[in-house]
Amino acid sequence: MAKRKLKKPVLGIDQLSDETSLLSNEESGITAIREGNNIDIDNEGNVNRRGGYVNKISGTGYHSLYNSERGWLFLCHNEEMGIYDAVAETFTVLVNMDDSQLTSFTEMNGNIYYVNPRSKGMIRKGESIVRTLGVPLPNVIPSFVATVSGSLQAGRYGISYTIIDDAGEESPLAPLVVITVAEQGSIQGSLFTTFSNSKYRIYMTATDGEELYQAAEFDADVTSFLISDHGEGRRPDTQFLSQLPSGYIIRSHGSRLFIATNDFVFYSEPFLPHLTNTANGFLPMTGVVYMMQPVDGGIYIGDEAGVRFYAGKDPADFEVTDVSTELAVFGTAVAVPGDYLPEDLAETHSAAVWLASSGYQIGLSSGKLVRPHAEQVRLPRYVQGCAAFSTQDGRKQLITPVNSNVLADASVALDSIIS
Repeated sequence: MAKRKLKKPVLGIDQLSDETSLLSNEESGITAIREGNNIDIDNEGNVNRRGGYVNKISGTGYHSLYNSERGWLFLCHNEEMGIYDAVAETFTVLVNMDDSQLTSFTEMNGNIYYVNPRSKGMIRKGESIVRTLGVPLPNVIPSFVATVSGSLQAGRYGISYTIIDDAGEESPLAPLVVITVAEQGSIQGSLFTTFSNSKYRIYMTATDGEELYQAAEFDADVTSFLISDHGEGRRPDTQFLSQLPSGYIIRSHGSRLFIATNDFVFYSEPFLPHLTNTANGFLPMTGVVYMMQPVDGGIYIGDEAGVRFYAGKDPADFEVTDVSTELAVFGTAVAVPGDYLPEDLAETHSAAVWLASSGYQIGLSSGKLVRPHAEQVRLPRYVQGCAAFSTQDGRKQLITPVNSNVLADASVALDSIIS
């Protein structure tokens, strides 16, 4: 193939212009091509053959790659989630999830989180074991009864409990139970589930009171306990909260986790990233959420009505702006470093980038949306995709493989296998 070079500014593929009038610059000439197969085009206009790819794992059922800040490459194989070592070419299973589902990952404060519609979990900073996302309450409902021996005054008491795990994290508060002590005595709780390296924390009201206070804390290795007196300790921090639900996409923004489901994006409490207030801890959406990507100035969320920018850190104070009516391709949103962006946008620390019908969309931290390929391409409605950025032969690239039910067009690269 003869050496080809496009003129600057290099625009790449142009599907939309007439064959005889491809995008060009009046001074320098042609800056785009109609079609290219297995090629890369750099910023200087050099056109080179792509290197193709090397098949690392054979078989079916692999999905949901994620390169973590720890350097671990997460991979899912059917319902198994684990770490793939690309050098040793080994796959170490960490957990068996409830089903084979596309899985979303994010990180916050050194913790790694994953979620899909059937499963969710986390790996804490400094650990390699998979934990539940938050501390769940046991399925067994304890019983509370009044007894005649003790120092509690006669009257009505509200009583509840939480579990504290070995990392010091507290569960949601269990449903409140009201016990009447007919005469001076105590309250006995029984049928508690035992846990190793955990504690139970008991909260009670004062006699005939309404506010809960810590009354006791003990190791969760017993099935019953007795409260015979009650000093007013700390108030419960997790009252009216519950665990975050499972969903399709998980992201961190500010001091919170955000999880996208059908019709809603749920968010955690500040500095309690595993718990949410189900009364108001959500953003209403229009149908399926296709993308959710935070930037420094806010968070971009796309659903069946298009894409909106939620400016700010606190959901209670979000300023919402409609930025696009184009539907984002599910799974293609990624935070891209500023030095990967076009020169006029490179001062941005990072930006949200996703794929839509007019090509890549760049969402800046200011809430401004840039559509660099709108005059060049018109893509079909892809079912889903994924995105990753890397440097290949000195070229900074954003690569977005897509899954489609239509034939590939001229704007799609089809890579060959390196044997």
